[in-house]
Formats: sequence, C-alpha cells, structure tokens
Amino acid sequence: MARFAIQELDRDDDQHDVMRREVRAGLTASSRSLPSKYFYDDVGSRLFDKICELPEYYLTRAEYALLARHAGELVAGSESLLEIGSGMARKTHLLVSALCERAARPTYVPFDISRATIDAATSELLAKHPQLHVHGVIGDFTRDLHAIVRPPLPRAPRLFAFLGSTVGNLDETAAPAFVRSVSQLMTDADRFLLGVDLVKDERVLHAAYNDSAGITAAFNKNILRVIARELAGDPVPDDAFEHLAFYATERARIEMHLVATRPYTLWLRELDLRVQLAAGEHLLTEISRKFTRASVEQTLAAGGMRLERWFADELFGLAIARRA
Repeated sequence: MARFAIQELDRDDDQHDVMRREVRAGLTASSRSLPSKYFYDDVGSRLFDKICELPEYYLTRAEYALLARHAGELVAGSESLLEIGSGMARKTHLLVSALCERAARPTYVPFDISRATIDAATSELLAKHPQLHVHGVIGDFTRDLHAIVRPPLPRAPRLFAFLGSTVGNLDETAAPAFVRSVSQLMTDADRFLLGVDLVKDERVLHAAYNDSAGITAAFNKNILRVIARELAGDPVPDDAFEHLAFYATERARIEMHLVATRPYTLWLRELDLRVQLAAGEHLLTEISRKFTRASVEQTLAAGGMRLERWFADELFGLAIARRA
C-alpha cells in the first residue's frame, strides 16, 4: 500500500440530491428542523474553529487533555486507527504519534465528507511520521460507513474512533444504531474509542453554547445562508432570526434553535418550496446530548458493544469498547 491513497465512493446520488431531500423533509415536518451537517461550509468551518478557541467552550480542550494523557493506552495493541468524521484531525495527531511509536506498520484511515479536509489534515502527519500510511475515504458516515474497512486496508487489530462528542448530535435512537453499524464492521480483536461530553453544571453548558462574543450565534445563523445559497433561495437577513440555545434537562441535551424575529418566508426555488414562518417560530438546528458513564454503557450495549475502559474527568469522557 502506498504511503498515501484516497478513495472516493461512486454513488447513485450526489450530496446535492441528499441536501434537497433532507432540507425538504426538515422544513415540512410538524416541528421544523435543519440537518446540523449543513453548518459546515467554508465560513461555518472557520466559525467553528473560532468556537473551539473560546474560553467558554471547554469541550475541545477537555478532550485534548484526556487524549494527551492516555494516548498510549488508547492505541495499545492496535496497528491502525480508523477515524470516523475525521475533520482536520487536530486532536488525532496525539493518537497517530502514539500509534507510530508502537505499531509495526501504522496506518491511519481518515473518513470524512471533504477531500480537501483529508488532504490538509494528513499532509502534516505524513511529513512528521515517515513510517505512517494513510488511506483516506471520502463519504458520509451516516450512509457509507462500510467503506472504511474496504481493501487494501489491513485487518490487523484496529482502533475505530469517533471523537469530539459527535455522537451527542445523534438522538436516543440514532446513537445506538450508529454504534451497531460500527460494531458490525469490527472483529473481536478491534476496539472502539468514543468521545463523549458529560452532564455537568447547567451554567457551564449554557455559557459554552451562548458565548459572549456571539460566535456560536453567527455559526448557527450560517446554516440558513448555506441553504439559501445551495438551493437558490434569497439571502436571509441577519436580523430575521435569533440564536437560541438551552439545556433540556429531561433529555440531558443542549438544543440549538433559530427563532424567527418576525413573520418570514423562506423561499427555496430549487425545491419549489415556500416556508411561511411565524414570528417566534423555531427551527431546530442541532442537538448535543450529554452523557454519564451509565448512559454511555447503555448506548454501547444497545448497539452491540460493551464498555472495556473508561477515562474521564469532570468535563469529558473517553470510552473504549469491544463487540459484545
């Protein structure tokens, strides 16, 4: 296998077709919503990078600290690291470095929807680790996850990773279903590393999603600009919606909404769809579930896995699991 290869999946439909279907379904539902993955155009990605640096946004720093502390234990016995939703791999380099110190033929498999992201994320890793092999896979993990284990990838013990508490964006049904989809790709020798944000003081959670600089509000509103641009809509005035994020205690999750400040018509010509929004009407744009060790174990068990090791502080947790 070459030191760097990338695999782009052949699809019967393209990402734009998927966007049309998903946006129509969300906007015509009884409780309107938009898929959170459409936050991340170039502008949204830059805004999220800024969010990660905010003093209120503890998640990235907390996970990084745990990974730095336990990287050797996390990769021990693995020959390859398969990262689902790899993004820019800003924390992954800790695991890759530990893997390169221990594995005979270290292999990193970043799975992401963006080729540019994979190229940018892996160039520095390859320069730093001459023994590393990278096999990137471009796809949507909600539909294409099976491709992460396609040949010529080695079948030696593998560490599957899903970091950043991205699992928190999946609800109580979707999260176990995702875990099961991973477990079905694993052998008994493989392990699964899951990063989860923990239940904590509601004031800390509120501040993390309502930062004083307004970066999260701008990030939230950006989804409407993406939808309007991609689906032939009119530009959405910045003051037509306001950002709302709150902790729903009964479901242990942050909910992010956009709230119409006045009656507004969202017209998407490509869908031939006019959405009449009343003043005060909500669009749900993201959920971010918070976990305890017990709820992590329940999610894993419902997806056909068992918790093997648990690394946590008061803010964040890392779970290592195997197939049950």
